[in-house]
Amino acid sequence: MRAFARYRPHKLKIQHHTLAREVPDLERIAAWPEVQGVIPGVIKPKRGPSTGITVQYRTGSGLKLMVRSGGAAQEVFVVTRDPDAVQARLRAEGIIPG
Repeated sequence: MRAFARYRPHKLKIQHHTLAREVPDLERIAAWPEVQGVIPGVIKPKRGPSTGITVQYRTGSGLKLMVRSGGAAQEVFVVTRDPDAVQARLRAEGIIPG
């Protein structure tokens, strides 16, 4: 039984590894009432030392974020009914530049 592979503590779906440096921000986002879920994707190697979180685009279910940490990048999907409110809060709390 692999139920543990998809366990969601506080709306943060844990199916793939997550870039450790950004886990506190993702947990904070998942706790917001306007967010129904946070789903990290696969971690991929990337060139360059850039770090941080940026909004890539809107999806049918919310927002796609790109999380970069050192030489790796990870897509993170935020499930929300109000992407404008979530994006504004990401800026207000200093999680994304703005």
